Amino acid sequence: MSLHNPALRISVFCLFAVFAVMPAWAGWNSQVVLANSAYQGSIAIDSAGNLTSVWFQYQTPSGGAVNQIWASTAAIGHPWSVPVNISGTISVSGGNSLVRTSAAGKATVIYTDPTLGAAFVDHTSGGTWGTPGTTHGVNQFYVSNDNGDDALAWGVGATRAGAGVTSIAVVQRPSGGTWSSAATTIASGTHLNLDGALLAPNGTMAVAWESFDSVCGSRTCKTSNWVLHVSTRAASGSWVDSGALLGASATQHFGQLAGDTAGDLGVASTSGGNLVSLVRHGSTWTGPTTIASSSTIGFNSGVVTQNRVYASDSAGHASFVNWNAGLTSLVAVDGNLVTNTWGTVQTISGADQDPGYFDFTMSASGKAIAFYGLTDANSNTTWRAVTRSGPGVAWNAPATAGTSFEGGGVPESVAVNSAGQAAVLFHGLSADFLTNIEYTNTFQP
Repeated sequence: MSLHNPALRISVFCLFAVFAVMPAWAGWNSQVVLANSAYQGSIAIDSAGNLTSVWFQYQTPSGGAVNQIWASTAAIGHPWSVPVNISGTISVSGGNSLVRTSAAGKATVIYTDPTLGAAFVDHTSGGTWGTPGTTHGVNQFYVSNDNGDDALAWGVGATRAGAGVTSIAVVQRPSGGTWSSAATTIASGTHLNLDGALLAPNGTMAVAWESFDSVCGSRTCKTSNWVLHVSTRAASGSWVDSGALLGASATQHFGQLAGDTAGDLGVASTSGGNLVSLVRHGSTWTGPTTIASSSTIGFNSGVVTQNRVYASDSAGHASFVNWNAGLTSLVAVDGNLVTNTWGTVQTISGADQDPGYFDFTMSASGKAIAFYGLTDANSNTTWRAVTRSGPGVAWNAPATAGTSFEGGGVPESVAVNSAGQAAVLFHGLSADFLTNIEYTNTFQP
């Protein structure tokens, strides 16, 4: 039976706030409840301001188990649609779904299905949800671009903790095409670590990874000789290993990637007490340029399996966002992939002290958003957002995008389009601690 049969559509009884169409506004709107008895949400926005959100629905209001991925759509400023079950029943372990959308509005959701493995479902622009299928991959790093190209990168052959993996694999799908029928191994060795992945605007896929040595005792492993690589594949081309870009070093480099329309590719990493940038023009990598000292900006990713600290617009204007070394504020430094030059570190969280985990993203036009929580001693979280209207422009002062109780301070998802319209998704608990609640809010510049 098709998942789009009206009989399978979820009743209005439990999930979303219904209210009149809202007029145009500037700034943050009022938060709404997207779903109850739900968690692990994800949100995306296309160039026209159309929103898509997915989450794991674990039970009905009466307490019956559901264990499905549900989805809803909306135009910015309008109510969310009646949720739809897009996955069928899956296991609890498959609940961590992610949604991406092209600029033109085609959305893709990935999740884990007990039969299909790494599964995906597409939603056509302005249309309907398709049938679940397999990506032939593993849902570790899911990357996409505005054209609608998709890819997954993951580690294979995990050994004991601290000893990494033995190979790194990818699958890809060009916009309008199909997923690779089999995974491609792009690196293999005794001890490897997958740092990050990217699908650049021109369709090039890049994967940052490291080789290292590991000696394991009865309880811990001691690592050394970390060497950073970036493997790349142009659209319809072959995979190319950069060779050693940094190292061998005593500690991991944590390479994160950004790219522009012209094919400039950057990797930001730690090295020798600094945050550094290397850039590839054509097939040639530059040497490292210092972005900033590690004493002024840290390198702790807000979301471990995503590139959420380093991004570029289509013209190569890049930004790196993270906590300061003392973890008391969020800071940012702007640079340029074309020239590999960087500015000064700026505090962007204003007077906010000790921001929690954050999420950061940038659109093709350079409009950007950083989103984080401030949690008090009573477990009340105020969700704060910092926006920027374009490259080289000062960040706006932090603004409150929502509140929740017992939210844990971990943002679930954030999105921004080239018009500067943004959306955030965060969670909390009911006052009796029994119900997980998904909230969302939207921003108009």
